[in-house]
Amino acid sequence: MIYGENVIGRALETGHGVLIREANHIGDDVSIGSHSVIEHHVVIGNRVRIHSNAFIPEFTILEDEAWVGPNVVLTNARYPLARDAKTNLKGPTLKRGAKVGANATILPGVVVGRDALVGAGAVVVRNVPDRAVVAGNPARTVRSVDEIESYRETAR
Repeated sequence: MIYGENVIGRALETGHGVLIREANHIGDDVSIGSHSVIEHHVVIGNRVRIHSNAFIPEFTILEDEAWVGPNVVLTNARYPLARDAKTNLKGPTLKRGAKVGANATILPGVVVGRDALVGAGAVVVRNVPDRAVVAGNPARTVRSVDEIESYRETAR
């Protein structure tokens, strides 16, 4: 289901049961997997891949070529149900080429750096530097993307 007032680029692909709320900006060649939810006022760049069962809350920014694995939960309320919770919502930002592994959780306002990699199941509570690999709960830097052979081959 796609609500009104969205700006959607060419070649959007969705799976079954996707919900895209109002007032989003979605770029070209975006793929959103089955049963994912995109709340309102989200910015999604070009060539972004969101896998199945992902939750993308209000005020999130996914820059070009970001990749969100299955069952990923992004959050935007630092103190849910607080009196001022709605006025202080801040979604995460995934910079260009950032990748988030399955079942990871990204807390409000966190910036995942350019080409960074968040490991499966990680809970990201602070910003992730460009090209860093983070894992664990809370997520910590474990290496650089440059140390992963598969990514070095891709860059060639």
